[in-house]
Amino acid sequence: MKHKISNTKESASFSWKTMMVVLLCFLMALPMSAQNRIVRGTVVDQTGETIIGANVRVNGTTRGVITDINGEFEIAADAKEKLTISFIGYIDAVVAADKTNLKVTLKEDSQTLEEVVVVGYGTQKKATLTGAVSAINNKEIVVTKNENVVNMLSGKVPGVRISQKSSQPGEFDNAIDIRGMGDPLIVVDGIPRDKDYFSRMDANEIDNVSVLKDASAAIYGVRAANGVILVTTKHGEASNGKFDITFSANYGWQQFLYVPQTASAADHMLLINEKYYNAFGDNTYPNRTPAKYTWQQMMEYSTGRKKSTNWTKELFDDNVPQQQYNVSVNGGSEKVNYFFNLGYLKQEGSYKSGSLNYDRWNFRSNIDAKITDRLKATIQTSGYMDEKNQPFTDIWSVYKKAWTYRPTSEAYVDGDHNYPAWDSEMGEPENPVAAINSDLTGYRREKRYNFNGALSLTYDIPGVKGLSAKAFYSYDYYTTNNTSYKRAYKLYNKREDGTMESFDRNADSNLRRNTDPNYGTVMQLSLNYANKFGDHNVGAMVLFEEQYNNWDNFYAQRVMQLDGEYLIYGEEKDQIGSMGGAGDKTRQSVVGKVNYDYKGRYMVDFSFRYDGSSSFPKGSRWGFFPSVSAGWRISEEAFMKEWIPFLTNLKIRGSYGKMGDDGGASTYPQTVIAYNIEKDKIGWFYNGALMAGVAATAIPNPDLTWYTAETYNLGLDFDLWNQKLSGTFEVFKRKRSGLLATSSTVVPGTVGASLPQENLNSDQTFGWEISLNHRNRVAGVNYWVGGQISATKNRWDYRLDSQASNSMDAWRRRDVSGRNKDIWFSYEEGGRFTSYEQIRYHNVTGGGYGQGTLPGDYYYKDWNGDGVINGDDNHPMATYNLPVFNYGFVMGAEWKGVDISLNWQGAAGVYNSYDEVFTEVGPFNGGAVLDIYLDRWHTINPSDDPFNPNTQWVSGLYPATGHSFSNAGTGIKNTSYLRLKTLEIGYTLPKTWVAKAGVKDLRVYFNAYNLLTFTGLDNIDPERPGRQGGANNGDSSGILFYNYPVNRTFNIGATIKF
Repeated sequence: MKHKISNTKESASFSWKTMMVVLLCFLMALPMSAQNRIVRGTVVDQTGETIIGANVRVNGTTRGVITDINGEFEIAADAKEKLTISFIGYIDAVVAADKTNLKVTLKEDSQTLEEVVVVGYGTQKKATLTGAVSAINNKEIVVTKNENVVNMLSGKVPGVRISQKSSQPGEFDNAIDIRGMGDPLIVVDGIPRDKDYFSRMDANEIDNVSVLKDASAAIYGVRAANGVILVTTKHGEASNGKFDITFSANYGWQQFLYVPQTASAADHMLLINEKYYNAFGDNTYPNRTPAKYTWQQMMEYSTGRKKSTNWTKELFDDNVPQQQYNVSVNGGSEKVNYFFNLGYLKQEGSYKSGSLNYDRWNFRSNIDAKITDRLKATIQTSGYMDEKNQPFTDIWSVYKKAWTYRPTSEAYVDGDHNYPAWDSEMGEPENPVAAINSDLTGYRREKRYNFNGALSLTYDIPGVKGLSAKAFYSYDYYTTNNTSYKRAYKLYNKREDGTMESFDRNADSNLRRNTDPNYGTVMQLSLNYANKFGDHNVGAMVLFEEQYNNWDNFYAQRVMQLDGEYLIYGEEKDQIGSMGGAGDKTRQSVVGKVNYDYKGRYMVDFSFRYDGSSSFPKGSRWGFFPSVSAGWRISEEAFMKEWIPFLTNLKIRGSYGKMGDDGGASTYPQTVIAYNIEKDKIGWFYNGALMAGVAATAIPNPDLTWYTAETYNLGLDFDLWNQKLSGTFEVFKRKRSGLLATSSTVVPGTVGASLPQENLNSDQTFGWEISLNHRNRVAGVNYWVGGQISATKNRWDYRLDSQASNSMDAWRRRDVSGRNKDIWFSYEEGGRFTSYEQIRYHNVTGGGYGQGTLPGDYYYKDWNGDGVINGDDNHPMATYNLPVFNYGFVMGAEWKGVDISLNWQGAAGVYNSYDEVFTEVGPFNGGAVLDIYLDRWHTINPSDDPFNPNTQWVSGLYPATGHSFSNAGTGIKNTSYLRLKTLEIGYTLPKTWVAKAGVKDLRVYFNAYNLLTFTGLDNIDPERPGRQGGANNGDSSGILFYNYPVNRTFNIGATIKF
């Protein structure tokens, strides 16, 4: 019995151990089983064509492969695991790995119509959108590499015009408008921002950008008259508690797109001498003005005994580095999602001294938390810190001198860098090489600090399905800390006797510090409702919003008695000047909207905004701004599906809205607060001293209010063949009334103030826009191409102006009631004189022709045919400011991990004019001459008399040196252009190559910005500012033409995801 029991225990013990061993072996074999089990498959599209390069991954693991040239794959997977197969342009497919041979069919992604588009205070499906809204996502934005995110939108959004005026580091000098209507309102994550903030954002933190171009902008009321740009930043995505880390690095080389080149010293002397000879008034017989330069002087440079100074080479580097780095973390779980981003940019300027540069840090954190099943919270923090450094001398001044300083001038006396030289014949002593050196001349340093914090709470209200309440509050702090240090230095000149003379520049040294702290808040309280009743979809929102802004500024400066960069080095007496200005502004609004659609077929949207602004007197502070839009998706009708089966979508929509703008109004009553001890400033005398004071700058107008803008839009959207071809056509008009203006009535000086602003003028803007897009996949290649074009005109309905003296005077005025804006009046070029005989028998009088006229000179067209050139021949020649057409197109392709993208942008029917160095040889007392003027009409022998009828001439592009070529229409340049804004070629490494290193994605790329330009202009960048319509972009000083040039940039970079 015992033995039997003993045997039983022994057997049981043996069995238990055996079972444990077997189970352990089985468990140990599981991973090997999963790894040894191979799943094979083929990926095809709906037509049965194999898909090359599709991604196949095992869910929840790092295992992944791509399909080969036959669309086939092999991957290790357990039968209980699932595979996700994805490819661009197709919907992801998730299949079980329970079979070892699979055939997976991917369906084309037709979700474009189901995409959610960000609109005012919410989102809407693209299919049911009734407004003129264009959207662009992050991938489309970042394909352009630039330090300014605004430039990265260029040519990509229909109706949006972006022109880049300069690439100066830290300046962000560009213009953006929607449909030619002016500066739009920019809203980032629900908070109104300015263009400076948008320009400084890190593109990697942006999820998408929506542009509201019609009545859809009316929900933003008082500042939406020029359209609205909505920027939405990235948020985290739930991934079962896991996260992705993405790092990108970009290194670039900047080059000037175009910088005019000056003639060598020998050619300079030749052209200056010609200018003297060809000036008839100064060369009447028998006394002739002698040449400025002798042949002996010219030969010294021609033979190389003396070296010509190329100032652009002395001042500027040909290739300047730029680098950007970014790291982001994206992840989350069922309860919390998060996105963190940190970016750094360093941009060097072109100065060889290294004194021109810009640095910027960006940061952003977006955290979304599900506190309870009904309560959600979002916490956002973001900001940037940047610093711009440049020498004390103005940028425009340096570039002007680079184009005007003579090549016969030395940069240094006898080449000794301890003695920067100056040219005594060029007016005030200056040396461009010295001017770009901060160590010598001083510096300007601008620091900006921007911090934003926001909190929102959303609560799903029980008892009413689809009803939620939301509270939002944001706080922004922005300040600058600027230092300007003007340092005295010396320039030198060698006298004929060999001794050195010096000249003091920037005396006395001066240090100035200023700061301007600003802060603002936005508070929103809203109720939101969205529900579906059978085939009826209803949405509604009501919101209260308050915005507050507060600003201040202060500066202090001293003349420095010691060589130093601190205020303590100055004297106390009469050395401190300060001025402060402070103010605040409040806006309050009540906003509401309702949208309805039936089966996604018939749509109606209504919104309103009731706005109040402290910029106006109490009786005029509030305004009501409504909008309504409707749409009909004809493609959803049964008869259309039968008649045109390939029609995916066809929608007609229209909108009307009323908006306003208080941007041109000062805070009421219009006052400026000044604190100062400077002479002739605001204040009053007390005990013989001027005390700080307050004074009204204008007589207050108690009836002043914002102008209003009414917008009308009619649009047609279509998609064919499952969105392989899609497009949009829009016509639009905006009518503005109550534009602010000041009466031209003369006010006696004894009044002590000017007349107030009044709501007097009115205008309208009208035009159309078209966009077309095509995408497809052929033989394993995905490709896409799209284009957009728009046309806009502006017209005055009424414009306050002084009384014309007669009908001709009224007709010749550019901006008058009932006429299109920005008309350029000029004389028209009739041709060129090619011989003395043609000059002699020219049968039109006037126009400045006479004894001094030479072959190659232009003559005016007798526009009215009366045989006389006078003011009656001055007539409309062109328009300025706005191009007649703006256009852009994108194209690209992807194949086996290789991708290429091109983005083009252009303008047509835009005109400009240029003067100084582009209209005169040797301006500024015989300054430098551009080498383009070597292609000119000139005598065969330089010593020949140009006014002798027997002299033989050689023809050229420009008139004889010294003769006018800025009139007769030749000064008006057609600056139409087409520019390749972006070319990017990239390669994404196969996942099988990088997965072993724990890398999920790795892409390397080459990128070029502003690579090619096609234009009819000679030697001028078409986006460079000039004198438009006789005015220099509103700047009478004429300095904008000498802006820092636009860059061409080449980049290499990589993006890696872990």
